[in-house]
Amino acid sequence: MSTRKVAKERTSKRASVLSGQAASPKNAGLRQLSRKAVTKVKSKQVGATAPSPTRFKAAPAGGIAALDSRRAIGVGETIGGALRRRFTGPGDSTNSVVDNGGGQVLTDVPLRLIFWGREWGQATPPVPSADVIADVEKILAGPYLDAARQYGITNAYVDSIMTRDSDDPPNPFQNKDAGNLVAGLIDDGTFPEPDDDYRAALYVVFLPQNVGPPNAQQVLQLPPDLGGLHSFSTYEDYDPPIDFDNDRFYWAWVFNDGNRADISSLFSHELVEALTDPSGDAIQIQPRNKTNWNEIGDVCRSTWVLNGVTVQSYWSKIDNACVVPDHIGNDFQVRWIYRPRRIEWLGGTMGDGTPWQMPREQVMNRIRAGDQFFVHAPQSGGNVLVGIYYLDATHPYLATAPDGESDDNLLSLPQRVPS
Repeated sequence: MSTRKVAKERTSKRASVLSGQAASPKNAGLRQLSRKAVTKVKSKQVGATAPSPTRFKAAPAGGIAALDSRRAIGVGETIGGALRRRFTGPGDSTNSVVDNGGGQVLTDVPLRLIFWGREWGQATPPVPSADVIADVEKILAGPYLDAARQYGITNAYVDSIMTRDSDDPPNPFQNKDAGNLVAGLIDDGTFPEPDDDYRAALYVVFLPQNVGPPNAQQVLQLPPDLGGLHSFSTYEDYDPPIDFDNDRFYWAWVFNDGNRADISSLFSHELVEALTDPSGDAIQIQPRNKTNWNEIGDVCRSTWVLNGVTVQSYWSKIDNACVVPDHIGNDFQVRWIYRPRRIEWLGGTMGDGTPWQMPREQVMNRIRAGDQFFVHAPQSGGNVLVGIYYLDATHPYLATAPDGESDDNLLSLPQRVPS
């Protein structure tokens, strides 16, 4: 976490990393967290010959697929349906004091995952991107963020996924490279300009373990002692005659040592810190630092396997401890629906065969509290979770995750009038 200034300029477009950065050391959660100062670098001028990017104001597709995993905050051992597991191992604080600087936290955050490097396009990369995506989605769909809701955040969801396997990150890699990558993708219209976006997004850049052609690969060299980092950039835009913009976008990068558990642990660390302290002026641990951000993941070291995915603990003011919220909710198989115009009732059986039926709102509340509802796919034999999705910010609806299969869709279930 260090102050660093990088400017990427064109005639009318400019993006620059202007403030402090929060970083994770390699194997964060496995070793004691540390920080290292980074010196400022001069602005770098780039060419101004590229065409202006296409601007747009709407989300990239109709219907925002936003899994809503909100749960109520409790005071005891549980938050909604999630048990808070407390850790007191080596490197875990037992007496930290939270300092709320009053800055913005991120809520209902679309995550844009970027896999950067030719290695991600190989047939057998050290860790396939599909595995990383699966781990990210499990972290977001589960209770991991529950304890962080006490700081004002809500939920996050995967909005888009991009594989940039046409080139590699510079070697050695510098923190500014991740911000410049995202700035370039905004600049060429791949992603919307911040003021045109439907809400503040978090860009997460997953690095390759190795760079270079297949016959001459080298290990990607990272900044000393860092395994991840989150920061923000300011995108300045002037479109004559009167459109002046000066807006932030948020990004993080995650180390890749070829170990899936390390990647998911580092991602979880950067996720919870980026949401609660995206600009270095919100939730930190005393002593607060404007440049070397001292955040809620930095005073905790223990990890936990949550829903099969390794995550790092973080500081909970309510518990005065490092915690990982763990799921202890109920599982409900959905076997039928009642849909006069939209789905109003759902019913089925629990794991012990007990029948159940609930109105739509009650199902949503139970999902927010940590329970899981699923549809069994008779052809594939798998179970697909039911989530809360949004047509817009005020119109939630229930649906199974889109996977191109029809036999696990809620609407494929038989209709029945509730008793």
